[in-house]
This record gives sequence, C-alpha cells and structure tokens, in this order.
Amino acid sequence: MRVALLQFAPALGELTPNLRRVLDGVREAAAAGAGLCIAPEMSLTGWTLPDDRLRARLADQTAAVALPALADAARSNGITVVVGGPLPDPSGAGISNCAVALGPDGRRAVHRKLHLFGPETAWWTPGEHVEVMTAPGAVIGPLICYDGEFCEVPRLLRLAGAQVLAVATTNMTPYERDQDLIFAARALENECAVAVCNRVGFEGDWRYFGRSLVADARGNVVAQAGADDELLLADVDVTGGAADPALGYLAHRRPRIYRALCDGEHVGSAPAEHEEVRA
Repeated sequence: MRVALLQFAPALGELTPNLRRVLDGVREAAAAGAGLCIAPEMSLTGWTLPDDRLRARLADQTAAVALPALADAARSNGITVVVGGPLPDPSGAGISNCAVALGPDGRRAVHRKLHLFGPETAWWTPGEHVEVMTAPGAVIGPLICYDGEFCEVPRLLRLAGAQVLAVATTNMTPYERDQDLIFAARALENECAVAVCNRVGFEGDWRYFGRSLVADARGNVVAQAGADDELLLADVDVTGGAADPALGYLAHRRPRIYRALCDGEHVGSAPAEHEEVRA
C-alpha cells in the first residue's frame, strides 16, 4: 500500500482553512497513487484549545461539516483518510480528541484518545476502547500520539486485526528522539507497518517538529519527512511479509502470564521459587 502523510501546521481554533488543507492533501495523495492519507492529531482545529465554548463549537463543526466532506472526498478519490479533530462524546459526557478513519466505501472507525497529555486532561473526555476499520488493501488501526507510547494500545489494535497503525500526532520539542524510537519499536514488536503523521509550526510555547515517518514490520524507518509542510509518500508491505518469522512476537505470546499486569498480582515482588503466576 502507498501511504501519504500530510504534514502541515493547522490554523488554531479554525475549522475551514484546515479542512480545505486536508481536502487538498487527500486529492494530491490519491493522484500520487496513495491508498491511505493520514493528517496530524487535531489537524482540523489545532491542538491548544482551553476555551470550553470554542471546543464545543469546533466539535459540532467537525461532526456536521468536516466529516461529511472528508467522507465524500474519500469516496470520490478512492482513498482511506485518517484525520484528527474534536468530537462530542456519544454518552454526552463531554468532548474527545479523536482520530477518525474514513473509508471510500463509507466505513468509519473513531479512536478517542485514551491517555491525555499535559493540559489535555482539562479539555477532553478520554476514550475507553480501540477500533479498526477494513479498508481497500489493509485493515487500518487509527491511533493518537501519546496513546502509541503505551505499548498496550498498539498491541490491542494489532490483535484486533490492524495491518497498518495510522498514528496522528502533535509531537513537540524535545521529543524528537522519542518519536523516532517509540514508533519504530511499535512496528517491530507488532510485526506491522506504522505510519506516523506529525504536525509542524507553533502554538504558544509549543514547537512541533514534524519528522513524520513510516516504519515497516521490522522497525525500519523507510521514509521520513523534514521539519516543514510536506506530503510524504511511502510504499509499505501491509501483509507483515517484512517481519522476521524466527522472532514471531505475536505467535509466541503467553497472555495468561501477562494478566498479572492488570490485576496487580505479584507486582513489586517476585513469586516464590517454583510458584507460577496464576491466570
């Protein structure tokens, strides 16, 4: 699959210019033969949104204006789109930071950010689950920035069948090395392609460094952007054929043992000799 990463600097607090930029990028990506186009985290509105009324207005506009337009662009251009923006929580409990995957056949998957970073804890209602979407050519697992830094979340998407982890990010200085290291590792340990679309530009004191990347199933970075606006294209094997069969991370898992990570059993101390951690 050819993947396109639409790296740009969203206008803060405005939907219309950002939507126009993403729609232009989708058309450009499709014309270049891409089957998947990913835009950054909160690319429809900008990330720094402390004002309650502005967040609510932008979330309503994202749902009513942006997503229908992007769904139509996905259909008319024959491409899957992953875009970041705010959406009302379906329970009515608040608003979430979302990455939405839109397929050319009308399918949709919504990832609501599970782990909130810094000031986001005051802005968003966190999600509670992951979703994948079957698109032409691959099963796509949409993901957002900080969530990808918790190894459990990409693994959940992979176990749900994702062949490409489509990560929308707003990574800022000084986390350049973190982005390169973490997402290459996520590709390697999950034996699948990982495509990370980061933004550029500034918001207040935050400086976003770009460096969007695509890593293959062996954790090799096969394409990486610079620090400016760019449409990065890369061809990736979505079948997992690039993985090393001798390693077999997925095949060799022992989930019964890992349950102790969640129930707290034996955390902080080693089991007695010959004692087995219970399932």
